Amino acid sequence: MNARSLKSLYRSLTLRTRITVAFVLLMAGAMGFIVLVELVDYDDVRASVVSMSQDREVRRLQVALAQGVQPDLPEGSQLFDPHTVPQVLRRYGLGYHGEAAPNEWHLRVFESSGQRYYLLQHGDHYAYLEHLINAFAALVILTCVLCAFWIGRRTSAHVIAPITRLADAVQNKHKPFPFQDARDEIGVLARAFAQHSDELEQFLQREQCFAGDASHELRTPLAIIGGAAETLLHQLPADSRLLASAERIVRTTQEMQRQLTCLLLLSRDPRTVPRSNLLLRPVIEECMARCVPWLAGKPVRLTLDAAQDEQLLTNDVLAQSVIWNLLRNACQYTEEGEVRVELRGTTLRVADTGPGLPSSIDAQQFHRFVTSARQSGEGLGLSIVQRVVEHLGWQMTVDTSVQGCCFTLQMRPAAADT
Repeated sequence: MNARSLKSLYRSLTLRTRITVAFVLLMAGAMGFIVLVELVDYDDVRASVVSMSQDREVRRLQVALAQGVQPDLPEGSQLFDPHTVPQVLRRYGLGYHGEAAPNEWHLRVFESSGQRYYLLQHGDHYAYLEHLINAFAALVILTCVLCAFWIGRRTSAHVIAPITRLADAVQNKHKPFPFQDARDEIGVLARAFAQHSDELEQFLQREQCFAGDASHELRTPLAIIGGAAETLLHQLPADSRLLASAERIVRTTQEMQRQLTCLLLLSRDPRTVPRSNLLLRPVIEECMARCVPWLAGKPVRLTLDAAQDEQLLTNDVLAQSVIWNLLRNACQYTEEGEVRVELRGTTLRVADTGPGLPSSIDAQQFHRFVTSARQSGEGLGLSIVQRVVEHLGWQMTVDTSVQGCCFTLQMRPAAADT
């Protein structure tokens, strides 16, 4: 079986099987190494090293003795000839003899020029072998750990690579998603992502169709209602009791038309929303003028602190919707005190001295259809504000207490969103 066949076989395995095979192979390799280490006898290795070291030393001594030179001996070594050898060593024949710890010694009996010599070495002479073997054991352990790390990295790379590729495709919306034909867990996940993505696209398409249909069906009735209300407003005498009702119908119809346009823009992709340079102060002043009816008969001051030339690259309808909803809520629920609007660069603050947000509304995340003790629709208004803010790429924070609310908008140009 060639490498390509093995690779194809590996890909056909499930993710669980791949991980299991990787661990089995790693454990088999570890056990094989342990068995190999058990087969190696420490004493045999030590004796072999000592024997090789003595062979080199004996050859050096034989050369020196043959030349009639008294050889230099390293520390811990003694050389005896037939006249000086202790009686206890005379019984050993040619070759290597020794005794292990604790009374470790090593004896090598050899001949030179027809005479027998005895090279006796104490165990301290080979103490370095203990450190050498320990260092070798540490090196082997380190090598095993590095090999396990390398195998783990390679295995995890093979296992995680399909998941990473699928995640990138989902994040970047590259279709069709990879691995949809795979029979393992990755294939199941890829098919689930694909199905969920298709369902979302169908839902968004239905929502966009509904928004377009609703726009078409509502604009005509609203235009008729608005036109009729304006005609009625102009035809009523100045002292008519119906004058206030007609004005309210006109204002409400205009407001519904603006909100309808805003909702239609929210149903579009944020990248396709048209933007232009907008002077902010005139927009704020217009919204403040529309809030006058909410302040009728209440001791509330409505103040503005903004430069004349502050402008922002944004969508005018959506920006006006945010400012209007915040101002309307502030004016509607402030019974006395002040509603203050401040504009500093691209930072807009709307502060009031009202009772603050009710406990049923989360000040950090305005959820749609939240229930309020007042049941006046403020939760829905703030939900729309938050949707618009997210659509434009802005940021909004709110500080609320029983002394009032302060909404802070960080409005950034469209270029900062990309």
